[in-house]
Amino acid sequence: MKRGKKPNRLISPDEVLKRRRANSFELATLLCSFLIGNGFAACVVSGYATREVVNNDQQRVVCPFVPVEDEDTGEEVQPEAPNKYQLRQPPDLRSQYLLNIEEEKVAKGQAEEANRLAAEQEEIERLEQPPDDPKRGHRVHAWVAILMNAPWCYKPGYREMLLDPNTGELTLQPPSAFFLEPSTGFRHEVSTTDYLAIESIWNQHNYYVNKQDPAAGLASMRWDLADGRDWEHFLPGEPYELREDCAVPEDQDPLTTEEEIEKEKHLDMPTSWVRSLNVSRTDYEQRFPDGTKVIYFKKTIYERFAPYRNLIGLVRRITTYETLDYEGAISRWEFYANRDDQLNLVRIEYRTNETEEHFDKGRPDCLRLLKHRAAPNNEYELRFFHQYRFDALRTLMYHATYIQEHYEKRDDLLYYREFRNIPKDQITKEPSKLTHITEKFHQNAAKEPVKDIAIRNCYIQDNKIALQFHYGEDCITASTREFIKPPKSEMGEEVPYDPACTSGYVSNPWDPQPTQLDLFLMLKEQLKAEEQASHAFRRRVVEIDTMLSERRKQTDSPRLTNSLFDPLRNEEARQLRLAKYEAIKAREEQIKQQQADFLAPYLLRLGDTSKRAPTRAQVMALYRDCTADLRHFYQRLEEELRNRCDDLITEEQSLKRFLSRFQQHFEDAEYEKFIAEGETIERDKHILQMRLENIQDDYRRKAEHLRQALRADDRIRPYLGAEMESPCERSDCDDE
Repeated sequence: MKRGKKPNRLISPDEVLKRRRANSFELATLLCSFLIGNGFAACVVSGYATREVVNNDQQRVVCPFVPVEDEDTGEEVQPEAPNKYQLRQPPDLRSQYLLNIEEEKVAKGQAEEANRLAAEQEEIERLEQPPDDPKRGHRVHAWVAILMNAPWCYKPGYREMLLDPNTGELTLQPPSAFFLEPSTGFRHEVSTTDYLAIESIWNQHNYYVNKQDPAAGLASMRWDLADGRDWEHFLPGEPYELREDCAVPEDQDPLTTEEEIEKEKHLDMPTSWVRSLNVSRTDYEQRFPDGTKVIYFKKTIYERFAPYRNLIGLVRRITTYETLDYEGAISRWEFYANRDDQLNLVRIEYRTNETEEHFDKGRPDCLRLLKHRAAPNNEYELRFFHQYRFDALRTLMYHATYIQEHYEKRDDLLYYREFRNIPKDQITKEPSKLTHITEKFHQNAAKEPVKDIAIRNCYIQDNKIALQFHYGEDCITASTREFIKPPKSEMGEEVPYDPACTSGYVSNPWDPQPTQLDLFLMLKEQLKAEEQASHAFRRRVVEIDTMLSERRKQTDSPRLTNSLFDPLRNEEARQLRLAKYEAIKAREEQIKQQQADFLAPYLLRLGDTSKRAPTRAQVMALYRDCTADLRHFYQRLEEELRNRCDDLITEEQSLKRFLSRFQQHFEDAEYEKFIAEGETIERDKHILQMRLENIQDDYRRKAEHLRQALRADDRIRPYLGAEMESPCERSDCDDE
């Protein structure tokens, strides 16, 4: 349809689903049909809208799909408890007059800056306003209105009942409405400026013409369709829910007699020629024509793709720009689905050159987020689902010169560890050298503070280990201890110990000083802990390199997965279902084509006839049993029909005797009723007699067919002689 030209016809909603293109009236009718089918009080609205809404131009609309920046650090900030031993602040000897003058200057500068920014924003908004529309108020458009508190709507959440203070009963609130734009699916309130006026609305009940003053605006419109002062009804008659003088119980149908139905009938309507709305699985998954849709919002391009449309699993992409002409990209969000590597979101910041990759649960490495800051930082931040890792690693910061690890709820109370190292030489390929290890622990309530390590610093190059213990009760300083490690050349199976190589400080003078044996055992423990931390560093470097290398492979060659229950892509399961269906169909066709095997249930009595041939007497007994069973079946049917027919004859005779005896005591209406009852009995008797004759004819035909089939059966033909105008056949004829 050309722009500006009114449509001369409206296609059906079923045809709209097939064509996947329509005007506003056809889209509104389709959406309204779906909503009514789901229990909503929906109406198609015919009115006037702005140029942008009519042309589906959203370049002045802020994109509602841009993700909200929510930095999830996984840390809960606990408020610090007030410390009663905190030192008092020194007295402020500065001039309060000068401070007030300085504050006034700062406040004045901030106010000027705020006014300047507000003026710039107003200027930007003024420049971004679309040009004036000379046809404003004359552009016809259709959309959908959802009525709240409609009497015929029983959708939960769309009927607001309040307690009447006068009567104490629950009453339905006055109807209200909100709008749905069919071309976008967005919800609009009645106070929106996108819609200008309403001419009429219609639904499955009636066609309503708006009689309210359009100058008052849509926000002040009244939506009580039963009020004839606001809405003119095109068709006479209303649903019972809209009538105040017709209170019908819920368990009773409103129209119960033909007279009431004829009273409410005004015209004959043809049956609907529109097929029921059905969206196939393939069409539902494809979503858009060619599986792709691009929407241009204000400084944002929103792209949508059908699942499996891209080989990389991309389903949505949002890109923000600096200008209205979509120049100068700022950020990009790419949403993925059905990825084998559990990737669900990639965020790219073009200004800071940062990339974030978010993952779902299910990866072997439990990776949750991978953030990469390109040169000059060249830093990686990895976040994990620490609940599923054996080492409880939550966050990992990786750089060429350091590695920072944050842990959560470890048994050894370690919550932070940092490795400092000399980077790997790219020329000589010399591996990186560890220079410094820092470990931090939570306080252990089972240990004394003087023995509970809070911070451990291992200076590899300086050959030192520095310890800081947790604060004791009523202590303002922490105990410390420093060890100078013996040279490696002197270390054998037993660690040498020199009291001069250690020094420390005990904050609480009442705590006992550590003995030389305690210090020796502490030194051995710290040397072992340093060695374990060094091994952890080497394992961590290998793990990070392997993980980043695997991520590059997954990015270059992504793989998609599909559900076991996906009928469109699980080819193996689909082939099994098709093969099973074809086998069942072939079996049914075979059963239809092949003749019935009458002797099969009787031959089972003889057992395996391949080993022992049956005798003539056995075969003749089978022959007689087969024909006798058919005869007995029809005899039972015939006997049942004869009994029913005898009952009708008896009832008819009783009715005749009753009428002949008491005929003078009945009125004409009662007598006619008995006469009609007698005619019914006569008709039923005639029907039973005809069925009896049909059954007898059917038995003769089937008995003859059975005898011919048995005589032609190769399994018993050798046992039947030419004289087989048998007594059993003659007895059948006699029985007939």
